[in-house]
Amino acid sequence: METVEVGIKLKKSFKYYDTLLKNNGFDNDLNVKTHDIYYTNKNLDGLSEHAMKAACIRLRSCNDGLFEVQNNLLKELDINFVSFENLTEFEKKLLEFGYKKIFDTLKYDHHYYKEGMTNKIQLQEIENIGLLVYYDNLLYCNMTLDKQRKEIIDELVSYGFDEINYNTLGLDKLRTLYYKKECFSKNQNL
Repeated sequence: METVEVGIKLKKSFKYYDTLLKNNGFDNDLNVKTHDIYYTNKNLDGLSEHAMKAACIRLRSCNDGLFEVQNNLLKELDINFVSFENLTEFEKKLLEFGYKKIFDTLKYDHHYYKEGMTNKIQLQEIENIGLLVYYDNLLYCNMTLDKQRKEIIDELVSYGFDEINYNTLGLDKLRTLYYKKECFSKNQNL
């Protein structure tokens, strides 16, 4: 069964939500700067957020470390990591297979955990997008997608995210960057 993940754009400051979560018994157990670069050789018009991700090779660097090659769609590309210094050479190799850079994103990701939870709440400060809360809960994965979404929203509201309700759509990061306007959906995993 599919798992629902919401990624909802927030209206207040990071400090507000950081305090809110800590006041609700959460520990901020991870803070990371994430630089993602996406490459594709496909037309992304009309694709969902999940389909866009699946159509791209992604490089991910955490805290300015090496870029890890994720979702490698090229069996001819036998490389797992790329240094910043070798990025241009890597991109030239991708170009030989028709791949070009489509997204270059930077975010600051903050994870919050409470004893007994199966997943973490993530606050993401995404450059050129804003502050989003991301959350899914594997305890709900046997429910219908609509029921999962309602349970996730009820849980977030119980932690103080009172601006969120059942009608609040999640912001699709890649679709927003691609179309240069905010794009929304009910589930960022579809």
